[in-house]
Amino acid sequence: MLHYFILWFLKLYKFCIRVTLRRFSDLMILKGVKLKFREFGIRLGDKKKQPDLKPWDIDVHDPRFYRRVAVDHALGLGETYMEGWWDCDDILELWYRFYKAGPWIPFSARLVDWLGFVPINRQSEELSKEVAIKHYDLGNQLFSYMLDKNMCYSCGYWANADNLDQAQLDKMDLIARKLKLEPGMKVLDLGCGWGGMAKFLAEKYKVSVVGYNISKEQVAYARKLCADLPVEIRMEDYRKVNEKFDRIYHIGFFEHVGRKNYRKFFELTNRCLKDDGLHLVHTIAVIDKRIITTEEWTNTYIFPGGQLPYGADLDEYSQGYFIIEDLHNFGDDYHRTLLAWHKNFNDNWPKLRNLYGEKFYRMWNYYLLHCAATFKARKLHLLQAVMSKNGVAVHDDLWKDLQDMSVGYRFLIRFRVGSALLCLYVKPLFLLTFADNGTLIKTFSFTVKSSVTGKFAVAAIPRPLALSSSSNKRIGSLLTSLTPFSLT
Repeated sequence: MLHYFILWFLKLYKFCIRVTLRRFSDLMILKGVKLKFREFGIRLGDKKKQPDLKPWDIDVHDPRFYRRVAVDHALGLGETYMEGWWDCDDILELWYRFYKAGPWIPFSARLVDWLGFVPINRQSEELSKEVAIKHYDLGNQLFSYMLDKNMCYSCGYWANADNLDQAQLDKMDLIARKLKLEPGMKVLDLGCGWGGMAKFLAEKYKVSVVGYNISKEQVAYARKLCADLPVEIRMEDYRKVNEKFDRIYHIGFFEHVGRKNYRKFFELTNRCLKDDGLHLVHTIAVIDKRIITTEEWTNTYIFPGGQLPYGADLDEYSQGYFIIEDLHNFGDDYHRTLLAWHKNFNDNWPKLRNLYGEKFYRMWNYYLLHCAATFKARKLHLLQAVMSKNGVAVHDDLWKDLQDMSVGYRFLIRFRVGSALLCLYVKPLFLLTFADNGTLIKTFSFTVKSSVTGKFAVAAIPRPLALSSSSNKRIGSLLTSLTPFSLT
């Protein structure tokens, strides 16, 4: 009941905005919207009259576009594109410019984000079915034409790959190695998709897999795919799991759990994991807390009820249940993955046109390119976190492999605060770039663990920093001010 009241309130709020804007002429609205877009380096106009418009500029076909965007912002921009009111030759660059300019988020967008998730649990057992019906049950034919041969609907790992199929195979193998799988283990796959990962693990690593999923289309496909393997696909909500497993993993599932359920989720996975087991989380995440974790157009048309976690949520909500043994960010690979999906979708559109229609075609292209832009601008990230219940040494051999690929560097910083000698174990989340003189020339984020408190945090160095032997004290001072835990 509260859910419908919230939706009614949002409609009332937007109605009030429309009434208010009626006091302004169409010309004033047009000038105001154009002025705002210019802040992002984007021009609006008619390409027939302005042939000098850049590929990322917006070619407006319908003058109603301006008032619609003034009221609905990102939602209005997406909806008017779906309706054919405007076109753009390079939607990827259009949204990249929006995101690189900074987190400009109108009050109405923040209100939608807050009202949509704070008063109600959008990912309750009942409401979580909406995304399965509206997105994952769109049709297996659509996804088979868009995805790789294993039907992996998540970020590929492109460190050594030159095509989508290989990137997804490398991602699956990376996860298996991080989990330190052994033959005969019993593994839980939450939100198992079309079963590609379960099949891969059962065949290559000789483990048995139990998958949970609430999408009818995916479950039917996965059961057929894994019919002759030690894989059981259950069409049940993850909250029904009540047995022990050697390993637990979920890929692109945590985005559908929701912040109101994180604590119970980690309690459940802790209860269902054996004491010496490992739990791997593979999720999109937001690092910058100025950015809201849901976007109205995407939440309306693509992932209803979806809520991205903040990077710090993994540590905050798992406290007392898990120790984060490893955190790995390869979010830039999602940009490349999405572009591969976009190409596959467009290459195969003639086979899908009669099933979905032109409006869907515009919506789906907009979705893929919009998402690709967020990762290209590094506003969204792809985190893999390996967790244990009691502390387990994980994949030192894997870290060596990752270092050889220029990701996952770890180093130790020692410095003094008063009379205490403190150690910080620093694990960068992004590739570090150094000049010949040892100066860090690229801003980076990293995970930090204090040797004194044992606490974990995510921090960032916002400016170039010399990493010479005399820099330890300065680095320590900087980390002390940036990280949310006490070092003494």
